[in-house]
Amino acid sequence: MLTGLSSGSAPELPGAELAALVRRHGSHTVDLRFGKGHRWETDGLAPFAEAGVDVAFIGVSVVLGGSREEVLDSALDAPLRTGVPVKVFAAPDCMAPDRLDTTRQQVDALADQVGGVGNVLVETHYGGESPQTLAALHAETGVRLLLDTLGLARISPDPLVVAGGLSALVPAAQVKGFDWKNPRDTRHLPLAETAGPTRTLLAALPQLARVTVETHAGSHVEDLSLINTWWRP
Repeated sequence: MLTGLSSGSAPELPGAELAALVRRHGSHTVDLRFGKGHRWETDGLAPFAEAGVDVAFIGVSVVLGGSREEVLDSALDAPLRTGVPVKVFAAPDCMAPDRLDTTRQQVDALADQVGGVGNVLVETHYGGESPQTLAALHAETGVRLLLDTLGLARISPDPLVVAGGLSALVPAAQVKGFDWKNPRDTRHLPLAETAGPTRTLLAALPQLARVTVETHAGSHVEDLSLINTWWRP
């Protein structure tokens, strides 16, 4: 299992400093959000390669079911490359008959840049697709999933059951500390306050290979240290 941090946990850090922080705490991966002004963008992917830090995925502001032009513009600006997954969103109606051709075209355009459809990850995201649509999207196009723990809790009344049903499609997870009893109105919390349900959910994902922490609670170092007690990075 590779563990690490999201650039969203420390957007002010240049790539070299983010990579060093991850390595200093015994981890070996990052996820990188593109187009949000995070400092890693200045030097691109080179500092991570130089530090021996894996890139779990690059997140872009692409919504499957939107326009093909949106995909091409957003994706071509990002430093996408073969073998590095790209993470996107999907619209609730991305599988509707009048949107399906657009969705397929978008997936194909992204897959061409990252070395295949298996490297196109769709996030479980509140305001986006339902778990049922995610499963149908995979069956239709072959995309896989980035399981955002907070996003899943917001789109499902029983995230553990849903995670089990989607588990074969999930190679990566992004974890956040939050109030599991009130996920739609929660703020980010230190992961230690919600470790039990988070760990149980991740244990239901047998294909999981990468776990990153994204938090706005200022607890990213503590959160990373905690998940490193769950696996040996």
